[in-house]
Amino acid sequence: MMKFASVLLLFLTKSVWTLLPPDDSSCYNHCYQQPPEACPPVSNPCRCHRLTNCNNAAVCCNVNAFTLTEGLACANISSTTDIKALHIRNATIESFNLTVHQQVWKALLYMTVTDGHIKNIVGKFPKASKISCLNLSSNHINYIEEERSLVSLYNLSFLDLSNNNLTQVPRIRMDNVTLDISNNTNLPCSYLKELFNMSKLTFINENKTFCFTSKDFAWFQTTALLPFFQVKRVHEVQKNCVANCTCNMHRLNLSQGKLPSFEVAVNCSGKKYFTLPVPLPPDTILLDVSNNNITSLKELSHPSYQNLRYFYADNNQIASIQPLEGSKFINNFDTLSLQRNKIKLIETYVLDNIQFERNFNQRKVKLGFNRIQCDCNTKKLKIWLLSKLSHIPDHDEIRCANVDAKVTELDPSQFCQSPQDWTYYINYIITGEVLLLVGLIVKVSYDYWVFTTTGYLPWPASKMPRLPCDWLCE
Repeated sequence: MMKFASVLLLFLTKSVWTLLPPDDSSCYNHCYQQPPEACPPVSNPCRCHRLTNCNNAAVCCNVNAFTLTEGLACANISSTTDIKALHIRNATIESFNLTVHQQVWKALLYMTVTDGHIKNIVGKFPKASKISCLNLSSNHINYIEEERSLVSLYNLSFLDLSNNNLTQVPRIRMDNVTLDISNNTNLPCSYLKELFNMSKLTFINENKTFCFTSKDFAWFQTTALLPFFQVKRVHEVQKNCVANCTCNMHRLNLSQGKLPSFEVAVNCSGKKYFTLPVPLPPDTILLDVSNNNITSLKELSHPSYQNLRYFYADNNQIASIQPLEGSKFINNFDTLSLQRNKIKLIETYVLDNIQFERNFNQRKVKLGFNRIQCDCNTKKLKIWLLSKLSHIPDHDEIRCANVDAKVTELDPSQFCQSPQDWTYYINYIITGEVLLLVGLIVKVSYDYWVFTTTGYLPWPASKMPRLPCDWLCE
């Protein structure tokens, strides 16, 4: 009796096990993708078959346009079957037409086409397709002809277009879609930048994603591969720019041995600023704060200004260039423009720190339309300007406020004449006094020598009247 019960229990257990669906927990870890070992045997004329270890899944391998149609038919994969996941491996098809087999695609939840040789994709998915994961990676795809080929995928949550030769990505529904476009080195950066504006798009494999610059991307006249994070950083800089200002790419920095990087230009012109903006975005190389009410340059010493090369602060209320002294900017700048400010005194010791050697032949300083209070010390400024005319393009517009004259044409005698004459008289007087003192010492020494040798004083010492203090000498 016990033996019969054991046999019955084993039979029931086996029957129930055969009714359960196969274990497919490992089939959809990354959407749906099968290794080469899952392909039909080479001896099998049907290039597609259903998988026994994955529920409602099939795989097709080593197909072209004809054998794919034949394989789907011989494996009984159609719109009326229960196949929800399909992997097509190593397909060699000139143009993969999405309008063919639309009824099969419409029933799928997971569609994977990888490791093939597909030149382009034409057509578009049928309306109301259920596909949530679409993997078209590693197929050497050059372009997807139809811009709206994927717009019918309302349930799409993951799109893998990596390891192809794409120049653009077709339009997709942007409801929390994860996108992999890594190793597509023909993608223009201008197109990649547009993708960043789609806030519900998430990128993966960013460290393997690159784009190339071209003439339609800002003003670049060269072609260079840029890493994803650089384009992303520019997008974030533009999105989180200084309040009321605009941030744009100024130039592409191509340094040997380093990844290309963008340098940023910040425009805060005419924004009613009273102080220089702080902080600046990283790698800011140009700042324009013209036409504001800024009174001081002290913020130039802020760490975020360390890479600044071009500084335009025309038409403000700046009264002094003294804060430039000791700043990194004064050592590294290319252009300093402070036209039409309230500068009355230009500290020449600050200007003396500016290097204009051969390596800085493009360095420019603009101080025009500031009315300088000219005095005798202004001659130092004149000398500095005359020695740097090629670097001071507006030198003719640097004029005196108290006399109608250009600083470069200023006559120092107008301010320095009287002090200079007194100086000369004092020098003459001091020289005469020194000579009289030396003569007196010589005369006294001579008289003493004569007296000690002859016993009498020479003339005119002998004719001088005796003084009450002479007894001291006697």
